[in-house]
Amino acid sequence: MDIEVSTNTSRLARQAKLSPDEMAFADLLACGWPVDDAWAVAIRKGVSWTKQARKHSAKELSEKQAVKERVEKTKSVLRSNHVESVKKAVNSERQDIVSAAMSKEQMLFDLQTSLEGKTPGSSEWIKIKQLIVDVTRMKQDEVRDEETTIHHYLPVDYPVSCEYCLRSRCNECRFKKAYEEKGTENPPTLQ
Repeated sequence: MDIEVSTNTSRLARQAKLSPDEMAFADLLACGWPVDDAWAVAIRKGVSWTKQARKHSAKELSEKQAVKERVEKTKSVLRSNHVESVKKAVNSERQDIVSAAMSKEQMLFDLQTSLEGKTPGSSEWIKIKQLIVDVTRMKQDEVRDEETTIHHYLPVDYPVSCEYCLRSRCNECRFKKAYEEKGTENPPTLQ
């Protein structure tokens, strides 16, 4: 019994030198299915065969070189996808933990909630209050750093000749002497 598959699957099967059923069998093996079950699902024939005949056919198909190559290729793709997904999960968990540890709002919240069960004036209460003050100062320091940043802007039309140069009036222009000798009015533009 033949089944219709998409042109992409058909093309992949031809490239692997397998039928679509055999390619499905190889992919099931790569995913960890037992040989007999993968053969029963993918090949779907031999219902009236003896158990030994089905086993022989499944074993024969699993030993085919093209099937072995497809199994290895599929396993390597599954391994690389699994490794990448684990790396992404670990990185996202790590970033979440670091951002929670770096959040000053979270620190203040945690300190304030731990303060609720303490007796006012006790040594623990005083230590927690001091930590709250320290964290709020850290937050204010960040804001001050941003406010004291000095920005320098250069003019859009920067002077390119002695006529427009601000230094030409004090006779310190290094190009002025060369221009006077040649008799040019405008110096070459600086690149």
